[in-house]
Amino acid sequence: MAVLNDVFGMENVRKSQFRKVGQDFDEKTNEHIFYIEYRVRGTGELVTTPILGKRKPKKKLKETTLLRELIDRGG
Repeated sequence: MAVLNDVFGMENVRKSQFRKVGQDFDEKTNEHIFYIEYRVRGTGELVTTPILGKRKPKKKLKETTLLRELIDRGG
């Protein structure tokens, strides 16, 4: 988990977890794609502001990109 916390810049983490929420195969690049959910609970001052209005659809994060970042960081 420490690697994911570093990748996403999370500090003062009390608890973090992730789980696979889906997978796919990109035939164009011949890569397996895994979608993950990453949850973090922090300590200290954590301020969030609500998003008003319509939310934009979330972009899917390819695990291949995440894995490359993790490998570059020594994970």
